Amino acid sequence: MISYRCKQCGAQLELGSAGGFQCPYCGARAFMSDAEFKGNQEFRKKLLAYYKAKAGEKENDYSGDTLWEELGTATYPMANGKNLTLSYMDRYHYPEMVCYLCRESVVYVFDREDGANAFMLGLSRLSFPEADVKLSRCFPMLKSKIALDAGKLCLIFTRKPYFYPAEVFAPFASEHLAWVISRMENICCALEYSELQHGDITASSLFVNSLTHEGMLFGDWRNVERKHSNQDLLDLRKTAKSVAENIHSPALLEEFLLSEPEGDAFQDFGAWDKVIEEGFGGHRFVKMK
Repeated sequence: MISYRCKQCGAQLELGSAGGFQCPYCGARAFMSDAEFKGNQEFRKKLLAYYKAKAGEKENDYSGDTLWEELGTATYPMANGKNLTLSYMDRYHYPEMVCYLCRESVVYVFDREDGANAFMLGLSRLSFPEADVKLSRCFPMLKSKIALDAGKLCLIFTRKPYFYPAEVFAPFASEHLAWVISRMENICCALEYSELQHGDITASSLFVNSLTHEGMLFGDWRNVERKHSNQDLLDLRKTAKSVAENIHSPALLEEFLLSEPEGDAFQDFGAWDKVIEEGFGGHRFVKMK
């Protein structure tokens, strides 16, 4: 039988955020045993659904993302006769394409529809191993597309809270540069698995979350091609050096960034993992201040 009463003060327990119950009066915590869960399968399902929903709310909560600020606006006439106005923090110009860093979106405006089609085709070529489907979170997620006037097309992708181009947080101290490199290695491994070459890994196309140490690769997906070189791994090293505060310490970090890539992304990740273990003393989560 599940007890919802606090054993300390007898008050009604409330669902907490750590996977159990918490007393709103004395702060005591309580957790269900396996036996209690097994006897209450329906409640278990509801509890798991509750925590999943709470996690989703937190992931999409922009209220604490105070770094974003409006530094400009751009207006485009839409095919339906109305105007699309974008408020952005930064924008990046590419041939026949502009990328806008908006509050809840990363917005691409293409001069021609076939440019947008090529972009989406590049993304569609990604594939992920069944054992690591979370890698899909490292790549743009389309929210909507809007037909603009004069044959232009707008693609709107999700910008999750706290995700910004790596250049925004530069320069990175070595202990933080380490996780940025790790995320780029993860991304390169996903591209390797898909047998793709992105060709646009830069300090502005790599988005990172300084709180969770996650990464996403935006940039230009129109020229994605079948892998034929280690250009992405070379770009990884170039990008890391461009945002580094100091690449000389530890010595293994500098050695890695000045080295030629290993045979493929999986081997390169192994070489980088050795730097983490021997140069940084293992995998540690170091909060950015």
